[in-house]
Amino acid sequence: MNPSGGLFWHWHAWRHQAQWTDTCADIAVWLREMPAAKAKSDELVILGASAGWMMPSSWLQGFARVTTFDLDRWAAPLFRRRHGAALRASGTALQCHTGDALTQLDTVLQAHPHALVLLDNVLGQLRFHTPSVDEASARIAQITNRLHGRRWGSVHDAFSGRTLRRPGAALPAMQRSLQPARVPSGKTAARAVALGRFSRQLQAQGDWLDHLTDQVFPAGTPVHHIAWPYSPGYCHWLQAGWIAP
Repeated sequence: MNPSGGLFWHWHAWRHQAQWTDTCADIAVWLREMPAAKAKSDELVILGASAGWMMPSSWLQGFARVTTFDLDRWAAPLFRRRHGAALRASGTALQCHTGDALTQLDTVLQAHPHALVLLDNVLGQLRFHTPSVDEASARIAQITNRLHGRRWGSVHDAFSGRTLRRPGAALPAMQRSLQPARVPSGKTAARAVALGRFSRQLQAQGDWLDHLTDQVFPAGTPVHHIAWPYSPGYCHWLQAGWIAP
């Protein structure tokens, strides 16, 4: 079973929409807080779009064209079902593709040279689709390096794990920080402090899974930290940021 897509994922997302309301609201705030990045392109390319479960149609309507890519064969029809009517109402052209855009990233970027690129919760999933942690880290770095010189953004898993948080309990408020400078060890004191704060607020239990995304953003990038109650007893810590050339 695909751990990051397929019918189970879509059923899970549909079933938990009410529990994800606050997380979706935080993501919507992040999307809206970078109008300058969006205004410089009338086309949006989404890599790993899934069905667009956690993004608002109203934000997508701000573009003249939206182009999506996802490996999951259910993603395209469900994306059209969720957002198609709103995009038609705003006159936004929509094209949905099924395929692995990450392995063909250069081709995709060349075909859409002026588009704003959004990686929608894909980078944190690569450790599940790559044989080793080292290879996953290298692939994430390769992808972000290829985006150099482009306007792009990413929302992705940073950590995930078990929690004692009760269903329906208030989530930690979205937090903002600047991406710290890289250090030789690859880890930073600031990240450890942030993880400790989120762990306490989410009542984390045991060791949380590192999704290997701590070096996605360049130093100084404004980063949004968002709690996501993925399922009862299990939470994710998302990071989101925008990069301008």
